[in-house]
Amino acid sequence: MAGVMLVALLLAASGYFGAVEWFALIEAVLHTTYRLALAYGIALLLGVSIALIVGWSPFADALFPVFDVLQNVPSFALIPLFIYFLGFTDQMIIFFAVSSIVWPILFAVLTAIKSAHTDLNDAATIFGARGLRRIPFYLAPLSFPAILTGSIVGIAIGWESVIGAEIIASAGGFGAFIKGADVSGISQAAVAGMLAILIIVFVVNRLVWAPLLAESSKRYAE
Repeated sequence: MAGVMLVALLLAASGYFGAVEWFALIEAVLHTTYRLALAYGIALLLGVSIALIVGWSPFADALFPVFDVLQNVPSFALIPLFIYFLGFTDQMIIFFAVSSIVWPILFAVLTAIKSAHTDLNDAATIFGARGLRRIPFYLAPLSFPAILTGSIVGIAIGWESVIGAEIIASAGGFGAFIKGADVSGISQAAVAGMLAILIIVFVVNRLVWAPLLAESSKRYAE
């Protein structure tokens, strides 16, 4: 990240970003970040809920291949359906991103549940985690490390989905901004926006994901 910051400072000092409309760019990047955060929240709720219910049920082995087929459908091949039902709106971009983010989370949690040691399952049963109580008192804590790793992968995919949908829909955000600002080749606005997004990703990783992963490795290490 230090290298990225150094390049940004050198470009700024050389006057490379002189023509960039910073207020519009920052507003666009924040709009994209808001859409991604909302999409991630919805995907997290859906992915974890479905994985916990399916992983707890006797149909897990039968549904796993179905989910595998669905996640392999190219996400951008489905965007005409989202546009048809939701139009060129915020909702379309957010729910399109949800359809991409949800799969890494769902599969990470399902895999964690399916690969749990028999001893852990037996111990949970002995200590009263039976029936519906098994989900909040055993499966959810067991899945916490998987939720983190699935979230990190899902958000990385989510950036691509949100920005791509914004470019297609021209509905505001960083994607629409660079589409409108770019005249030929890679514009200064696009470079400045990418640097801004890299900084956001770095800050979130250092302040959110890194501490959570460290806590997870201490608390859930076997």
